Formats: sequence, C-alpha cells, structure tokens
Amino acid sequence: MSYLAVRIGVPDETAAHQLSRALVEERIAAGTRMSAGTSHYWWDGEVNERRYWTITAFTTSEQLELLYDLVDEGHPDELPGVTYTEIDARDEFLAWIDDQTR
Repeated sequence: MSYLAVRIGVPDETAAHQLSRALVEERIAAGTRMSAGTSHYWWDGEVNERRYWTITAFTTSEQLELLYDLVDEGHPDELPGVTYTEIDARDEFLAWIDDQTR
C-alpha cells in the first residue's frame, strides 16, 4: 500500500465543494484541500481558458478505484483530470490517512 496526494480538477465551484466533501464523508480520503486558478488546455482542436478548482485528496492506493468511481459519477467534465503522486510524510500523518480511510 502507498499513500497518495490525488489532484482532481473541477470547473465548477459548487461541484468541487460537493466532491471534496463526498470524498471525506465516504472515507475515500482522510482530508482534502481546495485551491483555484486559471487553466489553459487543448480541447476539441482549440486552446481553452477556464477557471478550475483543484482538490487535493489525501488517501491510499487501496482507495484509488473508489475515488475514480466517485469522480466519474458526478464530474461535469467529459474527461476528468485526475493525477496522483505517492507521498512520504511523518509517520503520524500517514497513520491518520490510514485510520480515516478504512
């Protein structure tokens, strides 16, 4: 098992708040952080500019499929941007993630 920081881009503030809360309520993530900023990306043959909210969810590799399922259920984008990085941290922080996602 590994510990992850999963980043999810969401183009709608209300949807971002709902998804962030659902990840924690369903115990898929121990906690989340949200930030917002402008995103530039190619889609349908052109460059787009849009404000996106990024949810960073702290979880484990064991919860990743459940996270993907929850994102796919309610994400407004056709292709949700979900990336993750394995993390290492203080033992107490990793234990907290483990305890909250069981």
